[in-house]
Amino acid sequence: MLNKNHFLLIGILLLGLFLRLYGNSWDQGFHLHPDERFLTMVGNDVKIPQSFSEYINPQTSSFNPANKGHAFYVYGTFPLLINKILAIFLYNNTYDMFNLQGRTLSGIADMLVLLLIYKICVLFEKKLKFHSSIKLYATFFYAIAVLPLQLSHFFAVDTFLNLFSWWSLYYAVRFIDYIDDIKHIKKFTILNFKFNIVYLASLSGLFFGLALACKVSTLYFLPFIGSILLVGGMQMIMGARSKLTKRPATWMLALTCIAGFVLFSYLALRLGSPYYFESKSFFSPQISTLFLNNIQTLKSFDNPLGYFPPAIQWLSKSPLYQLQNIFFFGVGPFYFIFSVIGLGIALLKRKNFTLFISIIWMILFMIYQSVQFAKSMRYLIFIYPLLALFAGVGLVYTLEGLKKIAPHCIYLFISLCIYLCIVIWPLAFFSIYTKDHSRVAASKWMFESIPAKSILLSEYWDDALPLPVENPIQKGYHIIEVHIFDLDSKEKWEAINIQLKAADYYVMSSNRGWGSLTTLPRQFPETTKFYNDMFNGIENYTLIKEFASYPSLRYLGIPLDFPDQWAEEAFTVYDHPLVKIFKKK
Repeated sequence: MLNKNHFLLIGILLLGLFLRLYGNSWDQGFHLHPDERFLTMVGNDVKIPQSFSEYINPQTSSFNPANKGHAFYVYGTFPLLINKILAIFLYNNTYDMFNLQGRTLSGIADMLVLLLIYKICVLFEKKLKFHSSIKLYATFFYAIAVLPLQLSHFFAVDTFLNLFSWWSLYYAVRFIDYIDDIKHIKKFTILNFKFNIVYLASLSGLFFGLALACKVSTLYFLPFIGSILLVGGMQMIMGARSKLTKRPATWMLALTCIAGFVLFSYLALRLGSPYYFESKSFFSPQISTLFLNNIQTLKSFDNPLGYFPPAIQWLSKSPLYQLQNIFFFGVGPFYFIFSVIGLGIALLKRKNFTLFISIIWMILFMIYQSVQFAKSMRYLIFIYPLLALFAGVGLVYTLEGLKKIAPHCIYLFISLCIYLCIVIWPLAFFSIYTKDHSRVAASKWMFESIPAKSILLSEYWDDALPLPVENPIQKGYHIIEVHIFDLDSKEKWEAINIQLKAADYYVMSSNRGWGSLTTLPRQFPETTKFYNDMFNGIENYTLIKEFASYPSLRYLGIPLDFPDQWAEEAFTVYDHPLVKIFKKK
């Protein structure tokens, strides 16, 4: 029987789905996210094998990216497999449709995380006597969280990774909750009890394996899930359950649960991404040499002395950089503040091990990521459901406390202000998907305003403009690539100065260059001076047009913008970069 909470939950789920799917073709099919572009190319190239035997054979499978010209592939293939099968069935197996369908699946996957948050909160509500509205607030908070909303607008592996990781956690929480709940003694026989706990541990393992089949970084989640399962097993051995059977049999049952988790994780991984392994044999767990080499190559890009263009941005970043990005961009300041309040309240209820270990794991994981060289926001996608849960706790307890001390009218006014402060950032960010991508808008203007046969300079390691929103052959633009990311040298600037003299326009299609290189004036002194001269009009070029797609409330009739070009590069470059077009004086 549906009650008020169920209708509210359905409304939140629909809101979350709407925010994730609306405007998912705002970039008009130009494939401007490099990871998505790569997955689309791989997805188009691989083929569904003729048999299961061929599928699981890394050496011959037509679905193995390495066998289709993509030897450097560091993701799992499970999201690719889901999208490929559906694309063939729906006739979307083309370069321009594969990623759009994948974006829809990505949004649906992230919406399902909302349901898991709700169900986990229900389990906490029973044990900790949390306020009954916390589960709805926590679900709502994740529905409006900006980073998951952004990641849902691209076909990459992050939302799938998060879904299956939290699905695994849900069954781990049910596992320890089932063992800890003494009421089950009256409801089930000992045989049913044994079956159910092995079943829950195995399901947790199954979804953990599927998460690994999306990306190996799921291993960061293993201490969280593993701690819950191990403590549950110890409670079964030492606690109330030990009286149901003899101690040796209880030990055997606990080992069976661990074995079920490991076995189903392994089977799900072998089936979801068999190309992590060297051979097709399920009895040979040897990891693929090619995959290990690819991981080592990927790690080498993080060398601070290598000056790999995408990695340059991290050279100037402090350990607090990720926290700063979560606070201002990932969820927004007020959302984050209530998460901290809720975390503090949860610590006071530390008698619940699951809640306590979630706090410890989240803090340790954030500290670990903060001291890594690369500090991308998406690496912390795991913690966003926890931030939503704690924000729900913090907001509910804050409002309850306020209700006790403030007159009703004051309480209503302050509550309304709090709600507005929380939703203002996701509402502003959502505006990005209600209008043209800034590179698309810039390209349309360039075709209208820049004369044919003009020479355009475009920065290396960035998407050149104009995009082909019209027939580029008719205009005949000549685009020259500027190697701005090279280390400063006499040769570099001799070449660039020749290009500057020959060109008519200089196009910066994002802040990838100036946003990273100017933060390192010691390593790039001439480059820093060049950008400063360009922006100050000292160079022989003048800024004639700028295209921004900042988070904004203008689509709601409120003239308020939120410039965010100082956020992490990936947060702006892929879906709303700041484009600057300079013309020679």
